[in-house]
Amino acid sequence: MRSFALVLTLPLLACGGSPTETDAGSDTPSVDAGPPLVELFADIGATSEGIALGQAADGSPAIFVTTMDDRIVEVAPDGTVTDRASIPGPVGIAARATGELVVCAKASAAEGGAPGIFEVALDGSITTLTIAGPRGAYGLTNFVAVAPDGSLVFSDSEGDVLYRADADGGNVAVVTDAITFPNGLAFSPDGATLYVASWDTDTLHAIPFDAGTYGTPSPALTGVSNVDGVVATAEGLVLVTSTAGVLAVDPAMPAAEPVVLMPSRALALPANGVFGGAAFGETELYLTSLSRSGLWVLHTAR
Repeated sequence: MRSFALVLTLPLLACGGSPTETDAGSDTPSVDAGPPLVELFADIGATSEGIALGQAADGSPAIFVTTMDDRIVEVAPDGTVTDRASIPGPVGIAARATGELVVCAKASAAEGGAPGIFEVALDGSITTLTIAGPRGAYGLTNFVAVAPDGSLVFSDSEGDVLYRADADGGNVAVVTDAITFPNGLAFSPDGATLYVASWDTDTLHAIPFDAGTYGTPSPALTGVSNVDGVVATAEGLVLVTSTAGVLAVDPAMPAAEPVVLMPSRALALPANGVFGGAAFGETELYLTSLSRSGLWVLHTAR
């Protein structure tokens, strides 16, 4: 595996963070083990799934999370939580460069409650982008990403289809139907590759992207079951969240064993993650969880 400071400095299987006390009568000083490997960053009042790093209405950095009680919450660098919007069944979420959020969710009851892709403006107002594609109604719009050209790509997990759409939700087209239960998505930092998780297999797929055109999927990783979220790093690695925890893989070395950044016993059912950037910490990986309420942070450089 190529050199990667976040991986190489991490005590991979450590989960505790309490100081080690000196034994009675011993001259050995106590050792402060530092913060836990993973800990609660913000109390958002619910379990959660989607996560994106974006900007608040005033332009300041914020992390946005979709919750299992139908909210999109905004979390500030100091951990302050504010509700941004309410929408039925929110799942994956992405942030545009202009501050708007794009979210996979269900339409309002007036629109029939159909799964689709929606835009949340800076003031919290919601616009429907698409609730049907070239194959009809979507089964489960699960994850969405903003492509380098500003267009959208999103997974319909129940339909076994990956779609693309213009930035406004128009011109929806099939990217591929060769990936079963497509789930989490992430573009490589250079924008040349889209990684797509197949939740019901053990495969992470790579799809070339060039000038708005997607190529044919090929396996980038096999042997990791139930991958939910995908995070592509500037160092060329890919982190995946799965029922096994958080793992790091090198797409250039698909046969290499993944590195365990966080075992499942530290935080069960991590869903998706995002690195914090300058405001939240470059080496801090923020995680949502389908089993534990709150927004969590994994200290990758601990």
